Amino acid sequence: MPPEGVRRSSRIPKEIAILVVGSDIEGKVFSEQTKTVLLSRHGAGIVSRYKLSAEQELILRRLDTNKEAEVRLVGQIGVEGELYTYGVAFLDSTKNFWGIQFPTPSAEEQETQIVLMECGSCQMHESVEQSDLESDVYLVNEGIVRFCKNCGSSTFWKRGAEDAEETPVAVEMVQSRSMGWVDEEEQAPSPVVVVAPAEPVPAGRRENRRKHGRTKANFKACVRSFVHGDDIVTCEDVSRGGLCFKSRKPYAENFKIEVAAPYTPGMQNFFTAAEIVHVQELKSEKKFRCGVAYLKGAKHR
Repeated sequence: MPPEGVRRSSRIPKEIAILVVGSDIEGKVFSEQTKTVLLSRHGAGIVSRYKLSAEQELILRRLDTNKEAEVRLVGQIGVEGELYTYGVAFLDSTKNFWGIQFPTPSAEEQETQIVLMECGSCQMHESVEQSDLESDVYLVNEGIVRFCKNCGSSTFWKRGAEDAEETPVAVEMVQSRSMGWVDEEEQAPSPVVVVAPAEPVPAGRRENRRKHGRTKANFKACVRSFVHGDDIVTCEDVSRGGLCFKSRKPYAENFKIEVAAPYTPGMQNFFTAAEIVHVQELKSEKKFRCGVAYLKGAKHR
């Protein structure tokens, strides 16, 4: 494996405010404003108060640029009290989501990322390219959950004995008072000890990942317009490109709006420029179901 520090160079400790939408291990849909603690060209290390499982998919939105991406949860890499640190990987790795120039690995470094893995269920061997985040998850949990073609489901894998050890990246987490965090100037008592136990209880993995997949939701949003003012609505689902809500107000297609989702009265909320692209009248409920698409290049405010 590369010497100490080589693979760490591809991971940058940095806090960015994000919104994460998904479901926990009990199947309950959540929408959480939180932060990253680590950035990688392949994904990020994120903090959540929810218990999540490896291989599940989430929607991640940057609150500074409003860019969204679908991510796969690789595994847990840290824990402190009721806060968990997870490694997540982009499903579409072709885009520079973070806008950062990460060091390009040399040919030698790329070669050392090819590791021999063994399925703990059927003992099938497979040579795979392991990203920096997957390497961290593996080292913390002494294994990793990944899809096995032979088993047809996600199983717990380990490396071959010939692969040398390396040191996982250290993740520091700063405890919160309000929405989860304190200011940089305030000193955290100590770094998080990255000793998360492995949890090889995966669900089956979907091979055909659809573009702009929808995630069921049930939270309040605020739709702002000159015609209807601030309309507090209930979201039914969200995707990286927009959302769907129900309202008693008669919106029209191609109608420009601003939307804050999720919305918390009395708190700072982020509004994003969007457009109503579909309207369905629900006569029995005396409501309208509206499909919303975020406008390209829109900034939240």
